Amino acid sequence: MDESMRHDIALFRYGLIAPLVNGQVEPKTYLKEVSERVHHVPHQGDKRIAAKTILDWCTRYKKGGFDALKPKRRSDRGHSRRLSPDDEDHILALRKEHPTMPVTVFYEHLIEQGEIPENHTSYFTIYRLLKKHNLVGKEGVSQDFVGTFLVR
Repeated sequence: MDESMRHDIALFRYGLIAPLVNGQVEPKTYLKEVSERVHHVPHQGDKRIAAKTILDWCTRYKKGGFDALKPKRRSDRGHSRRLSPDDEDHILALRKEHPTMPVTVFYEHLIEQGEIPENHTSYFTIYRLLKKHNLVGKEGVSQDFVGTFLVR
């Protein structure tokens, strides 16, 4: 999420809490009214917003100002939540042993060999890991594996 998106969302949140923060409305009535409506949240679509969430935004605004209303950046951004660093290293080492194997076949190979549990790690998790380390691509794909897709 870029800074512009974070700013748009904070602006939306401020728009909802401004009447409360400025004392323009009776809180109980306003919260009931606002929480019953569906709101179009920038970059997120239509949502209902709970009264507790609105009160949380008010608290954050009072403590930290406008910037406190911006969504936080993910602390795990760029890191897999499914694979530990040791798992990643192991998978990368295995990939280097089979550099010409298509990623789909490599993923199936990992499952068949018991390197990853079948429903634990998705194909896309493995794909992103390999892509991040430039271990994905059509160059050098062996013809031995092309028939694999036709046999099944």
